[in-house]
Amino acid sequence: MTATVQPAGLRHSWTARRWAALGAIVVALLAFGLWAKHRIDGLSTSTQATNPLIRWEWLFKRPETPGELRAMTQQHLWLTVTAVLAGLVIASLLSLLALRLRWTFAPITAFSGFLYTIPSVALFGLLSSYLSNFESAVVALTSYTLLVLIRNIVAGIDAVPSHVVDAADGLGMGRARRLLTVELPLALPVIIAGIRVAAVTTVGLVAITAVIQLGGLGRLIFDGYNSSVLFKMVIGTILSILLAVALDLTIYVVGALLTPWSRRAR
Repeated sequence: MTATVQPAGLRHSWTARRWAALGAIVVALLAFGLWAKHRIDGLSTSTQATNPLIRWEWLFKRPETPGELRAMTQQHLWLTVTAVLAGLVIASLLSLLALRLRWTFAPITAFSGFLYTIPSVALFGLLSSYLSNFESAVVALTSYTLLVLIRNIVAGIDAVPSHVVDAADGLGMGRARRLLTVELPLALPVIIAGIRVAAVTTVGLVAITAVIQLGGLGRLIFDGYNSSVLFKMVIGTILSILLAVALDLTIYVVGALLTPWSRRAR
């Protein structure tokens, strides 16, 4: 089999087009930034918004806004990270049990699937009758991460080639050492994919905890809906999406750094 080699001129042309596109994007962003700064400098909290979707003066000129958005973002991120980490610990223990005793996999996934089907508003309300609002949110959010994490952990371990496992056994590795040094590293790409799904899903569910006086950025959405103020709903939605994307990219980068061989394989 012979490899196809692109002519040098074609490669140079493709590179030049990419740099030209990147330069155009940078120029457009700079132009937009200058235009936005000019518009923002002319705003005041006493003016009416020309765009009903976003009150720019509320976003950039109101003194309390930066602190409120920072506190909401921190609460949203804290609830998300706490729930995902707690879910990862619990899912890891249950996955180890399922891998050791195969007959337990079906009841474990059935129970975690049952938890996943419980409406979030109902679960938050029920738990808040017995726990604090924060504890209720963490317990409920953690339960929603279990199904995807358990399935991905078990699937990742099961996907390790049998000849690799046999080679580890041939080297005299015990079950625990083989799991930690051979199977788990090879299963990491699948596990990381599950963590990304769980994290992004949790970001969306955190917003619903506004029904128990939490919510993070979701408080903006609920406050805007209850007061018929559209721009708060828009800002809360946009910031929640940006947080989910940022968290997903962060986990992806961490996973790529932990599994450099998976990039080389592609």
